[in-house]
Amino acid sequence: MNLNVENQPVKNYLQAIGLLEVCSPNHFSNNELFQISDYTAMPLHRVNQENMTEYILKTQALFQTFCPEKDLGVLQIALSELINNVYDHSESPFDCLVFCQYYAKQRNIVIAVADLGYGIPLIVNRFLESHGMRKLPQFDAVGWALKLNQTTKSEPHNAGKGLDTIASFIQAIDGTWKLFSDEVKMESSQSGNQFLPNPIQNFTGTVIEISIKVDNLSDIETVEVLEW
Repeated sequence: MNLNVENQPVKNYLQAIGLLEVCSPNHFSNNELFQISDYTAMPLHRVNQENMTEYILKTQALFQTFCPEKDLGVLQIALSELINNVYDHSESPFDCLVFCQYYAKQRNIVIAVADLGYGIPLIVNRFLESHGMRKLPQFDAVGWALKLNQTTKSEPHNAGKGLDTIASFIQAIDGTWKLFSDEVKMESSQSGNQFLPNPIQNFTGTVIEISIKVDNLSDIETVEVLEW
C-alpha cells in the first residue's frame, strides 16, 4: 500500500513517525530505536519480546524530559502488559506495532499497540468451544476477556490479568482506553465500557489505545540532602 500525501507538514510528520515506511511495499523492519523530539513521539515501531525492554525504557526516558516532575512508571506497566498480551494470545505472524506520543497542550500521553493476529472474539470462542462451552457473540466475547482471571492461556507473567491490569490502573488515574478487535470497538471510561461496531472495515487483529492524563500521575518523590 502506498500513501500519497499532498500536505507537506502532514507528510513530514508521517515520515518522521515511520508510518510511510510501514506502508511501503518494500518495507523492512528497522531495528534502530530513536526518538522524535520534534514531534514529542517515539516512532511507529515493530516491537517484540526481545527488544521491548529497550523500547519501553527509551519511551519513558523521552517522555520524562517533557514531564520531569511526574512518575511515569505506569508506562512500563501499560506497554509490557500490552506487548506480552500480543505474544500470549494473538498468535500474530508479525511483531506487534507500537506508537507513543506526548500531546503537550492536552498534557496527555497516548499509547497504541496493534497486532495482525487473531482477534479477541475468535480467540475467546475457540477456547470456549475447546472446553465444551457455547460460542459468544463478538461483543460478549470481548466482555468475557475483560473479566479478571479470564484467560485463554495461562502465562506466568500475567495469568489472565493483562487486560484487567490495564483497566484497573487506567481507572485509578482517571484515564481512558479503547480496544478495536474484529467487529468490535470498546471504549472504556470512568462510567464503564461502551461496545460499538468497529469502524475499521475488514480488520484482522487487535488495536488497544490508552490515553494517560499526566497531571493525574504522582509526583516524583524528591529526597532532600541534609548538610551536616
